[in-house]
This record gives sequence, C-alpha cells and structure tokens, in this order.
Amino acid sequence: MRGYNSLLGSHYDKYEISYTDFDNSFPPSIFDIPVNETKRCGLLPGSVAEHRVLANPMEDLVGRQRPWAHQVFHHYRRRFGRQYGSARELEHRQRVFVHNMRFVHSKNRAALSFSLALNHLADRTPQELAALRGRRRSGVPNHGQPFPTEHYAGIILPESLDWRLYGAVTPVKDQAVCGSCWSFATTGAMEGALFLKVRAG
Repeated sequence: MRGYNSLLGSHYDKYEISYTDFDNSFPPSIFDIPVNETKRCGLLPGSVAEHRVLANPMEDLVGRQRPWAHQVFHHYRRRFGRQYGSARELEHRQRVFVHNMRFVHSKNRAALSFSLALNHLADRTPQELAALRGRRRSGVPNHGQPFPTEHYAGIILPESLDWRLYGAVTPVKDQAVCGSCWSFATTGAMEGALFLKVRAG
C-alpha cells in the first residue's frame, strides 16, 4: 500500500501490513453498503476544494501556491456574481479572499461558542469593511456638553412613551450594506424634534 505525502507533496510512502490472525466468521453482507431510497450519495455542499483545505489546513501554508485557491475563489465569484475590472484587481481580491478564509477556518478550528462563515464581503479588506460601517475614529475632542439634568429635576415623567403613536417616529428604513446606521439615527432624532416643534407651533 502506498500513501502520498499530501502535506509536502514530495514522495510516496510505502506501508506493509502483516496479518498475524484473522477471523472469517463474519458474513460477507457486513461489507454491503446500506441502501436507502430516501438518501442518495452526492458531493459535499459548497466548494470541494474548500473541504480539502479543511481536511488538511497545513497544505495551504507549506510549499508552492496550490490550485485549490483558484477553485475556491472561482466558486465564490460564481456564487455571488463577482466581476473585476482587471487581472490585477482579480489577483488582489483573490489574495484578500484567501486571507479571510484562513481567518474563518482558524476561528472555527478553535472550538469557540460560535462559528464563522464566508459571505459576499469575503473579498474585502478590513479597511474597506470599516468604510462600509460608516465610522471614522478621531482623536480630536468634539467638546460635547453634558445633558442639563438639573433643568428637568421637577418634571414628572410618564412610565413609558411611544412616540410612534403620535407620528414623531417614522417607519424603519433599510440601509442595506451601506453601514450608515449613525446617519439614520441622527436623521430620526432630527425629524422627531422637527415634528414636535412644528406640531407644537
């Protein structure tokens, strides 16, 4: 029996199995494959090349570039309809995709309380994802003033108040992949304040 070194891809190993004792009392039917009309054999879901990476993750990190990377990325592009403007961008997106896939697989191998999966943003860099989230950090203070609680100390407030019943809050919007929740929240607060001002006037 010969076994190929799938990690380094360098040579075949030869194994010899010597049986000193055996029992032939088992019926030959024990080796029959169970037949179930409701279940049929088929390929694993997803990319076959990705399953190979999961079975042998070290193959990705040792030796030359493996063709599985092209296969997995091709499956990803076909699934999400990805098109790129040039061969250079295609190569860049594939490198980013492989990096993100390694991250996902490494987290899933850690037996955490959650599992990760690749989605339509798997070919995006962390900087591009941060831009989609719509937040930019700044070290400059904004000189915001604390809320003047002393001005409202003597006011009796109700237990609850649903401004939707009064028309001050509009229906929920869908920001899709824009990542602009902060702008939706700001606009919602402004339109609510404007509603109260106009309605009161």
